Amino acid sequence: MHIRNKKLSAFTMAEAILVMTILGIIATIMITTLKPAEFKEKGLRVLAKKVLSEIDTATTQILVNNTKLGDFKSLVQDDGTQFEYKGNAATVLEYYKKYLTTIRTDVPATSFCVTGGQATSLNAEAAYLKDGACIGISATEVTTPTDTIFPGEDAPEQATASQGLLLFDTNGEEEPNTIGKDRFILPIGDAGIQYD
Repeated sequence: MHIRNKKLSAFTMAEAILVMTILGIIATIMITTLKPAEFKEKGLRVLAKKVLSEIDTATTQILVNNTKLGDFKSLVQDDGTQFEYKGNAATVLEYYKKYLTTIRTDVPATSFCVTGGQATSLNAEAAYLKDGACIGISATEVTTPTDTIFPGEDAPEQATASQGLLLFDTNGEEEPNTIGKDRFILPIGDAGIQYD
């Protein structure tokens, strides 16, 4: 009796790569379907940091290039006239638009960047940035606790904003619409953004 040796075939490199690719795709699908909220929240944090960095840089540029004394009480118009942030939201927004890439200013009157999330609107001047975020400039001095200004929102206990507020929303009207996640309120003092 003669037994023939059968040669066992091994996977070729192409077959192994194909199997690993399919397993990678399945793993990616499983991970994103299991924790979509966590991924969305991380994405919002990254976008918020990016927008805040751009706003911070623009604020610094305005203070360096468009003021006499390096504070928001000494802004200077092109004709040399001096004015301050407080009471001049439209003009201040124009300065921010010099240093931020804005795409349009037709922000709805109900947007967070205009109202600040209040039932009674702040009537902030607002614009959309190129990445879909919006920025709002409210140029009214804020001296009351933020929970009375922004009822039901998580915010610092006291806003000491001698010049006004800078509002931004990283994703427009999309959810979650929560202060500290996709919506932010920055008190503006004489020397710029007041961080806690």
